Amino acid sequence: MEETQSRRGAQNALLRATLFTFFVSGAASQPLGSFIPFLRETYGFRYDLSGVLLSCQSVGNLASMLISGFLPYWLGRRRSILLTSVWMGVAYLMLAAGLGATPLLIAAFLMTGIARGGNSNFSNTMISTLPGEQANRGYQLLHGAFAVGALLSPLLLVFITTRLPGVGWRVMAGGLCLLCLAQLVTYARMPLPQENGKRGVKSVDRSFLKLRRFWLGSAMLFFYISAEYAIVGWLVTYFQDVGILDANRSQMMNSLLWLVIFCGRMLGAYLTGKVARDKLLVIDGLGMFAFFLLMFFSRTAVTAVIGLMGVGLFMATIYPSAFAFGSESIRGNDLGCSIMILCGSIGGVVTPALVGFVAERAGSIRAGMGVVVTLTGLLLAAILISVLSRPGREADAA
Repeated sequence: MEETQSRRGAQNALLRATLFTFFVSGAASQPLGSFIPFLRETYGFRYDLSGVLLSCQSVGNLASMLISGFLPYWLGRRRSILLTSVWMGVAYLMLAAGLGATPLLIAAFLMTGIARGGNSNFSNTMISTLPGEQANRGYQLLHGAFAVGALLSPLLLVFITTRLPGVGWRVMAGGLCLLCLAQLVTYARMPLPQENGKRGVKSVDRSFLKLRRFWLGSAMLFFYISAEYAIVGWLVTYFQDVGILDANRSQMMNSLLWLVIFCGRMLGAYLTGKVARDKLLVIDGLGMFAFFLLMFFSRTAVTAVIGLMGVGLFMATIYPSAFAFGSESIRGNDLGCSIMILCGSIGGVVTPALVGFVAERAGSIRAGMGVVVTLTGLLLAAILISVLSRPGREADAA
């Protein structure tokens, strides 16, 4: 009994620490889309360069996903996460210092991607070590914590920039740098599950590469991340430039989106074990596609905001549900989690830049966002294929 309680206490401590560090990741990695208008105003960037900056974060994230899958086998988990996560604080220090040269900003956005990738792989791997339903619920809570950070950061950015015009965004960058330092301290002190004593690439278990469940989950993540990165990265600019909302209200839309996502993920955690995961995925895919169409074709603020809220509600549980779907074959496997997240991140590299280039060539951000309409449709198709082609199609819990 004491051993069981001790193990459960260690699992709860791991969950709490992981939730905090992923909260910081959400607070620090998601506001970059909200920073873009300030960077464009300060340094005179065009749409295409702004899109390249957003994609640079995804490039760093992609590289980190691959590297962080192998680093724990050489350095151990703690040293690996400290090595990758430190760059988020360095990037925000550069923004706060007002280093506006294009090569430096490209480097800063790459750094945020490297840190985000390391944080994501580490956090998802830690949750995968938890048993059964605790892992399923843990994924919902984990991404709920991320959503809280992503919700609060844009709100704080609006608050600070309203009171400190011109320099407020740099003050916000400095605050995020300090928050990233708190994350590093947590990584250095948090309890970690026991690792495989073996070191080197030869000790890596690659059997998951032969499992269809793994690749189906990866396909869903690819289209979801493609759509999410494009929506989050371009949302503020879209609402401002098409004239549906003014600048301040447009900035609030990112926070509104993440508020709804947070509520959706908490609802998802509650529904764990009550609603079949396959059913939840199909409902979410249909809802996200329908409400994004509503937002895209809206010409009034009311319908556009309703569409955005619907998108946030239905996209809330797609990532954790899709990840749980595929991760059953890679529990505790750093490389497996890395490759699965990597597959999703590839879409995040291409899509923000693609939206920017299409918008620049067509002379309209609305044309660029048309790319996202296609992506939400492809996401729905991937969900349906995954659910309908799975052997037995047993009703897995959410």
